Amino acid sequence: MTRLALCAARMPHLLAAVLLLTASLWLPAARAEVRAWLDRSAIGMGETVTLNIESDDRQEPDFSVLEPDFRIASRSTNTQVQIVNGAMARTNLWAVALEPLREGVIELPPIPVGGDRTAPLQLTVRPMARGSAANGDEVFMEVEVDSPAPYVQQQVGLTLRLFYAVALLDGNLDEPAGEGLQVRRVGQDAQYSRRVGGRAYNVVERHYVLTPERSGPLTVGSVTFRGRLASGASPGSFFSQGTPVVTGSDPVAMDVRPAPADASSPWLPARALRFTDTSSSLPAQARVGDALELSLRVEAEGLSAEQLPELVLPPIEGAEIYPDQETRETRESGTGLVGVRSRKFAIVPLREGRIELPERSLTWWNTGDDRRQRSALPALSIEVLPAPASSAAARPAPATAVPEAAAGDAFSAPWAAQARLWQLTTLIFATAWIGTVLLWLLNARRRARAAGPGAPVTPAASSWRPELAHALARADLAAARRALLRIAPGTRDLESLAHALAAASQREAVRALDRALYRGDAAEGLIEQLRAAFARKPVLASEAAHAAPDGQALPPLYPPR
Repeated sequence: MTRLALCAARMPHLLAAVLLLTASLWLPAARAEVRAWLDRSAIGMGETVTLNIESDDRQEPDFSVLEPDFRIASRSTNTQVQIVNGAMARTNLWAVALEPLREGVIELPPIPVGGDRTAPLQLTVRPMARGSAANGDEVFMEVEVDSPAPYVQQQVGLTLRLFYAVALLDGNLDEPAGEGLQVRRVGQDAQYSRRVGGRAYNVVERHYVLTPERSGPLTVGSVTFRGRLASGASPGSFFSQGTPVVTGSDPVAMDVRPAPADASSPWLPARALRFTDTSSSLPAQARVGDALELSLRVEAEGLSAEQLPELVLPPIEGAEIYPDQETRETRESGTGLVGVRSRKFAIVPLREGRIELPERSLTWWNTGDDRRQRSALPALSIEVLPAPASSAAARPAPATAVPEAAAGDAFSAPWAAQARLWQLTTLIFATAWIGTVLLWLLNARRRARAAGPGAPVTPAASSWRPELAHALARADLAAARRALLRIAPGTRDLESLAHALAAASQREAVRALDRALYRGDAAEGLIEQLRAAFARKPVLASEAAHAAPDGQALPPLYPPR
């Protein structure tokens, strides 16, 4: 077939594909839900708040429903077009600056957008700020704290505002400070406008978190602003040097209270605290030697991670507890800092029966309600079954004692004689069994002595495996070393063990453990490396010719349930 004929044959298919693609571009995308939000939930009289509305409808929202409570200072529109899964999606964003006409809590009604409506919103409007603008100052500052009488170690929010009525060429704003106070800046600066004393000001708002380290009177010192105002030549002129300006805020006094007499230790003043078990539910039953994972997490609003206590578990009778490394995180929220601390534990039952995990709790102080609170996790009970049958060795049944016949009892005499015969027979078989066992052990010892350090693994050395599992569960590298040295009796150090092993992965894991213990190398990923390497039965180099290339697979260290 010629090239021309081939193209003609494919033409209908190409035309269909083009038509399908063109049609898909004009298919209407799924309608997105109309979304509306405010950039702040509380402002003062004279300030502006930005209302944002997002919709895929081209029709402009009807802002007239806001006129009874707001003056629209400015508005802007932005449109984005994108192709999503072959469909064209159009998103419109309207942003309007609103200035409230009254104080109090204002309910923003649903705003019509085409055939949809926005959800109602709520805005709190505080009384108009009173500052140095009353004196006609073109630049001034104000500082306020959300709690003038906090408890020691309680986080206090501080808000710093810079007001300026003329253009600023540049400026530098100092950080608040005070003796006995930790200060940390949070969030991003907010910029808006506010009317003070009938004059319009631009405002830069900055937020901090204060943590008083002692009780008693404390003072946040004056914060200074140094800058240059646009004056003289045109503000954009190269020759404009501006007018220097220096202003400062009033100091802020706080009366820090000590921890209440009925407060618990450790002292945890927080707005909210959540103590949770983030692990999957523990099984109602487990077996001896199983590793049960428990994960605890505490999250506190108004505390850093460093202020939270270490997560520990009380001793559990009949079980060992192997804690993992803790994780700590301090993040910012709209109201301050949130501290998070979490930890995992491996619980290994040691005997059958029942183990009891008692109730775990944290007592903290609710700074909002000013009262003591307790967060608790319920107690747990787990039934422990015996270990798998492979761990139980076969034992000969003990001989049953037969009572001697009573003197003069003619009827019992034959039975007594038969009983003595069975006793003699049992003694003979028991003696033979013990001799066989002793002979086997003697031969095994002779074979191991003859083979030297490279002797194969014997059943007596098999206890290394549970020891290694327990050591890795609690990240105990020294215990892992002791367990591994039991693989090849006669080896005194990890380097000798590495030479004795046939598998390269196991040799490398042993040498990595040696470096971590004695050479100070990083141990990152070492636990998982050891688990993976010794998930297979170790084969010694002297036996490599008679064994599989990488050893025979063993049951996993942590078998799935």
